[in-house]
Amino acid sequence: MNREEALLSFLTQAGWHLAKRIPLAADASFRSYDRLINETGESVVLMNAPPPENPAQFIFIDHLLEQAGIRVPKVLSADLTNGFVLLEDFGDDTFTRLFSRGNSASDLYTKAIDTLVNVQNKISLPDEGIPEYDFDKMMFEVSLLPDWFGQYVVPSGLSQQARDEFMTLWKPLINQIQNIPKTLVMLDFHVDNLMITPDNSCGILDFQDGRIGPVTYDLMSLVEDERRDVPTNIRQNMIERYFQKRPELNTDFIRSTLDVVAMQRHTKVVGIFVRLCARDGKNRYLKMIPFVWQLIERHLHQPEFLAYKEWIEKYIPLENRKTIPQVSKCA
Repeated sequence: MNREEALLSFLTQAGWHLAKRIPLAADASFRSYDRLINETGESVVLMNAPPPENPAQFIFIDHLLEQAGIRVPKVLSADLTNGFVLLEDFGDDTFTRLFSRGNSASDLYTKAIDTLVNVQNKISLPDEGIPEYDFDKMMFEVSLLPDWFGQYVVPSGLSQQARDEFMTLWKPLINQIQNIPKTLVMLDFHVDNLMITPDNSCGILDFQDGRIGPVTYDLMSLVEDERRDVPTNIRQNMIERYFQKRPELNTDFIRSTLDVVAMQRHTKVVGIFVRLCARDGKNRYLKMIPFVWQLIERHLHQPEFLAYKEWIEKYIPLENRKTIPQVSKCA
């Protein structure tokens, strides 16, 4: 049975085989989404998650969040063998679309912060089932910058010495992050994955790659978004709101690590966006890379990033940071 036949079988068993299919979006993974609308006008969302995607992880965290009272799409039916999942349809009101229609950014970001705090306060972490966002995983992620951006964008690539220097300078920074208290990290907690649902709740769409990791990771993912330039006043106000609602975390140490958490994410994203093009043929992310470099450079004046600043100035030419990369495999 090929994949289309398996999908038809799944939809038939779920009673949605006659529904109209409308493509919604593909994301940075191998997943894609369709809205299914039946003859009565009811709709659901089909997640198509072929290997190596793991929809079982999504479903596990979805149930965990739902049990904690967090608004996430209900799982209606699933074929884990083939990677098909039918989900409740939240509609089209992502925060990104609401911004474009003139909705208050401050109000929406406030909803996002309050939702994040609810997740962290209410969720009961299981003893197993969610992997750790540990030192090795974070070190692998930052290696994506030299291994992908460095090899596909930098003229003549990067030497092994340059890569070794890069990994060495990141070790103490990752160690700092690993000392932050842990919670469920959704990893892609940003405005493209947040919605106002039909019942006027703040819904969360994507936590497929969730891990147990630093409590401030999703906060910095939200306020230092690689896809959207968050105004400085909103960034600061939302950080303060977070600490007001979680005063036990309002310590000098945790505040001192916020920029390191953000930098780890920006660094991996530079590599991921090139990898999406060179490996997966998704070139739309390349245009975002100059802005991600801007985010990185906003932090480089701080003392903890002196070695990183020197490395960048030595090995990454300015023009490669300021222009949209050209990657031959995506041409």
